Amino acid sequence: MSVPVDTLRFLVTAKTHPLPSTKYRETVCTAGITEDGAWVRLHPVPFRYLEGPQQFSLYDWVELPARKRPRGSDKRKENWAPAGELRVLKQVGTGDRWAERKRLLLPHVAPSLEWLQAEYKRDGTSLGLIAPAEVLDVVVEADDSDWTPKQRAALEQMALDGSRPKPLEKPGHWFSYRFRCRELACRGHCLQILDWGLYELYRRTKRGRGENAAAERTKEKCRELVAPDRDCHLFVGKHHYHPGFMVIGMFYPPRDQRIPLPLD
Repeated sequence: MSVPVDTLRFLVTAKTHPLPSTKYRETVCTAGITEDGAWVRLHPVPFRYLEGPQQFSLYDWVELPARKRPRGSDKRKENWAPAGELRVLKQVGTGDRWAERKRLLLPHVAPSLEWLQAEYKRDGTSLGLIAPAEVLDVVVEADDSDWTPKQRAALEQMALDGSRPKPLEKPGHWFSYRFRCRELACRGHCLQILDWGLYELYRRTKRGRGENAAAERTKEKCRELVAPDRDCHLFVGKHHYHPGFMVIGMFYPPRDQRIPLPLD
């Protein structure tokens, strides 16, 4: 039985670094929230291969025909598959200290990562926005800068539409946030960051200054986004084949200086 096509309209809030896929050549998780406050994950999105008007940015409202993915081996409930061309409607900017973005997102902040983990077990909730009590550190891990033969083969395959593959550089480092939630029972978390923008910064810096400088600059940027003058939130999501949640984006409006920083 075929799944009906619906019109999906959502605000793009997170976009992950492309990773090789034997099925889709490469995968990018595009996540966002609907006008009704439902989290959605659009997959696969061949972002580097989209043309002109389809190239969306974070905090764009977008609309496209899409099918709800059936809940089979993948229990994540927010999954949608594109079924037609994506259209960018409008951008939500940062005016008035991010007022419109905060209006759309802050009512939907989850209590903690522990709460999301419990909800995933209960009903397949696999996306959310959390506000850490404290970001303790940015962890940097070196990795082999070459894809495996299987990953290279996936990236080099021709797409069904005949588009030629584009080179995709593998980062030589991965970055994680170590933080604790606001729940007293939280024992702390260390989640890998997959945000597209951070790894673009890494690649640009590497081309001009080398890999070690790229790692240091990206780590510095990770710290800037969760600095005390920012009201730090993390978009978190669960990969189908990964056991835990990962940070797929950051939400960092300027902190209201009239509100004192938490003492805990």
